[in-house]
Amino acid sequence: MCSTSCSGKGSAKMILRVTFALSLLLVGINHYMTFTQFSGMVSADLGPLGPLGMVWAYVMPALMIVGGLLLLVGRFGCLATLASGIALGSIPVGMLLKTVIGSAELATMMPMAINAFVWLLVFFFVAKSVRCGCSICMKACQKGGCCDKGGCCTGGGCACGKENGNCEKPKA
Repeated sequence: MCSTSCSGKGSAKMILRVTFALSLLLVGINHYMTFTQFSGMVSADLGPLGPLGMVWAYVMPALMIVGGLLLLVGRFGCLATLASGIALGSIPVGMLLKTVIGSAELATMMPMAINAFVWLLVFFFVAKSVRCGCSICMKACQKGGCCDKGGCCTGGGCACGKENGNCEKPKA
């Protein structure tokens, strides 16, 4: 917590994470509040994949809510970024898929896909500030990662280069 309160960069990361998390959470809640409209929009123009779109209309807001909540409280970073990333990443893919297999026009879908890519860009910066701390990330860090090249494992992965300070190589 000290890095958040002692540096402008740390404070900016925390503010970005919290506002993004709240926004993602509120959008997920809104999708359930307006579910009839939302599910119709998701499954429209998907042709034979319309039923799959209907199922995704139930899953995607749940991923947004779970990811948003976990990002908000700063816990389970791997799960938070995975849930948020899947939900947000599916939006431009789904929009553009509708232009290929459905009757949607690219000129209609492209602005919405670009909007989703803006969300993904912000997500990228939020995800960079999230500490993962899960055992899968740490094992990947210790095996063949930068730890073999003199870096050290942190809660969010390897710290390499000058910023890693006087880290010692983890003992196997």
